[in-house]
Amino acid sequence: MTTVILVAAFGAACDRGRSEQARARTASLEQALRPSFFAAAVRKMGGGHFHSTARFAVGPDGKGPDAVTTTTDVWLDRAGNYRVVESNDHDGGREVVLAGRELHVALRYGKMIRRIAEEPEPTRILEEAMGGPWAGWEVVAPAAAIEPGQPQLVAGARAQEYRLAKAAAIAAKPRDLPRLRKWRGTVTVHQLDGHMLVDERSGALIKADLRAAYTLTQEGRPMYGTIDVQANLTEAAAIPPIQKPNAEELSFRQRIAPEQKELLGGLGGRVAPPVPEPPKPKKKAGKRK
Repeated sequence: MTTVILVAAFGAACDRGRSEQARARTASLEQALRPSFFAAAVRKMGGGHFHSTARFAVGPDGKGPDAVTTTTDVWLDRAGNYRVVESNDHDGGREVVLAGRELHVALRYGKMIRRIAEEPEPTRILEEAMGGPWAGWEVVAPAAAIEPGQPQLVAGARAQEYRLAKAAAIAAKPRDLPRLRKWRGTVTVHQLDGHMLVDERSGALIKADLRAAYTLTQEGRPMYGTIDVQANLTEAAAIPPIQKPNAEELSFRQRIAPEQKELLGGLGGRVAPPVPEPPKPKKKAGKRK
């Protein structure tokens, strides 16, 4: 009997230890959403395919809000190389490929240009491309209630579930925001619904589903906004090596032209000629005695 009790206690302790380790490996939801952590976590798991559709709309009193929907695909391979394809419904977009020590960039309908990849630019581009869920979360975070759910199996790996709803009590709004982000301190969330999955081992965001409606004040005017973000991560550690695309080399003239205009400002590229010094007066010869 004593042996059975000891075995049962040992098994329970092992199960408790494994669950504690799993909780320790699981990133908090806010951490998993943060682009810098998210990109690093996907690299850790051997890469994958990130797909997201993010719609942000805002307008005065909800009448004819200005909206933009951005669709993003990121393929990240085991070596850390990536391909980003991004487009929006305003006829904008870009394609960026990191292959080895070269960065290849093309705006929509533009030529692909290659140049040397110099940090922090390659990492910044990757984080921006994977930042759709975070952009939505930043707006609604003070009003969000997070309820952890049961772990789920996603492609054979355990993932922690999180459900979002509008909290009964609103957290303190951020203060001392930069001038261009002051509007965030005026946001009032009216509707919020979300469902997230975070990989237990790496902390990578596997799925994000976020919808919200809110009001804000911008320059004294009431505004109405909506958010709809759908994202998922698939093909973990299964992306083939990213290949270099056909691209033109960035010429020296292309690089310095914008810098020259910025430095010259309103001078129009002209430099005033040097003013010659006036001739020195000749000394009068003295009279000989």
